[in-house]
Amino acid sequence: MTNEPRLIGRKKAAEYCGIAESTFSMWVATNKMPAAIAGTRKWDKRAIDAKLDEISGLTPSDKEDPYDKWIREHGDD
Repeated sequence: MTNEPRLIGRKKAAEYCGIAESTFSMWVATNKMPAAIAGTRKWDKRAIDAKLDEISGLTPSDKEDPYDKWIREHGDD
């Protein structure tokens, strides 16, 4: 198990994403990355991972209605 903290500052968050700190700041400002946790200057790595998954197309950005999903998966039987 790693001893690295789950919450990280802006510099570490940018490094974690492999981008410049200024780029990370721009991504936060444009909602491409999550904002810092309220009352802190720290980012949650899991929230960053979720946004990276979303912008990479690994997870849908809009949530499908459960009923519509069921209909799509089961058809109009």
